[in-house]
Amino acid sequence: MESPMRRFGPRPGAFFDDVYRDTPPWDIGGPQPALLEMVRRFPPGGLVLDIGCGSGDLAIALAEEGHEVLGIDFVPNAIDHALRKAVTLSPAVQGRLEFRVADALHPSKLGTPVRAVVDSGFFHLFDPDEGDRFVAELARTLSPGGRYYLLAFAVAFPIPHSPRGVTIEEVRERFSPAHGWRVLECQPAEFLNRIAAPVPATCVCVERLHDDH
Repeated sequence: MESPMRRFGPRPGAFFDDVYRDTPPWDIGGPQPALLEMVRRFPPGGLVLDIGCGSGDLAIALAEEGHEVLGIDFVPNAIDHALRKAVTLSPAVQGRLEFRVADALHPSKLGTPVRAVVDSGFFHLFDPDEGDRFVAELARTLSPGGRYYLLAFAVAFPIPHSPRGVTIEEVRERFSPAHGWRVLECQPAEFLNRIAAPVPATCVCVERLHDDH
């Protein structure tokens, strides 16, 4: 069966697990500011699912702000990083936060009611056809009125094992009312990293419409 992350070789799980044996370049010691600000501007209601949560910085920041958060990633080393951070938090924050190894490509299989999905650099790992399947899965995961928050690279780089670019135009086409979504905000932003200048990015909040739209 073809890998759903073919940009990262035949064994993407092993690729990312190896990256997380050290500190990944996208791990900046805190959440991506643009995405955290987007969540603050359009507050979620209910459980927040941090999809492809990595080492957990966004999930932790949201739990510190009072949200119930579940962070999932298919990379065991990433979840190990997140759990080590979580044990340093106050009991109140720990009580609002959970991390687990799980398939972030199929969040509907969690069997947990989700009102918001946050995505800090997950969607841009997939080619457009793979993205189609992921957006369909999001639609099954979020109840009407639920929100999806995304920060993704807006440009691609001509190097192996790198994300693709997600443009504002793509977002507006994928998340249109005709497909059962409403775009609340979609704007240029920056994706910070530890090793180079910030990468131009697209920052998004979309809302799932009622099933009859």
